[in-house]
Amino acid sequence: MNFASRFQSRFRRTFTLYLGAKIALAVLVLAVSAATITVTPTSYTAELGGAVNVNNKLTGIDKGFAKASTPATPSGNSCATNVTFTITPGTNATTAVASNDYVYDIQIANTTQTPTSTCYKIALTVTSSSGVQTTYGPLYIATTATPLAWQPLDAQFDVGTTLPASPFSFLIAVTCDIGICP
Repeated sequence: MNFASRFQSRFRRTFTLYLGAKIALAVLVLAVSAATITVTPTSYTAELGGAVNVNNKLTGIDKGFAKASTPATPSGNSCATNVTFTITPGTNATTAVASNDYVYDIQIANTTQTPTSTCYKIALTVTSSSGVQTTYGPLYIATTATPLAWQPLDAQFDVGTTLPASPFSFLIAVTCDIGICP
C-alpha cells in the first residue's frame, strides 16, 4: 500500500506540473499572438570602392553619396559664374539640389603648381550595371590671379531620388576649360 500511495502522489505531482506548464505555454502563445509586430524595411546601398585621380595640378577627395537634408541653389554653372578657390571653408559649386535627393560630393583643392586665372569644368558620369550612362553637371571652378595653395572647395551633384542598383560605377572628369591649361 505504501508503494501505491507513493506512486499516486508522484503521478499527481507530475501531472499537476505537466498541466501547469501546458496552461502557462498556452497563455504565452495567446499573449504573443495578440501583440502587434511592426516590420520596418531598410534598404542599403554599398559602394564597393572609389578612386580619385584628378589631373590638371589639382587634388581630389571622394566624399561619396549622401541624401541632401536641405535644398541648394546652383552655383558655378559656367566659367563666367564659376566658384573660385578661397580660404573660406564650405565653399561649394553645386547643381540644383532638392531635399532628400542623393548628392555626390567631391572635394577639390588647388596645389602649389595649379595655374593662376584658370577655369576648370567638372562633370559626373554614373554608369549603371546595365551600361546606361547618365552625366550630371558640368560645374565650373577657377583659380584667382593670386591663389594660395590647398584651398578646398566641394563640387556637389544632385543625382536624383534613387541611385542605380548595385553595382554601379561613377567617373569624375576635371578638365581645363579656359586659361593656362597644364
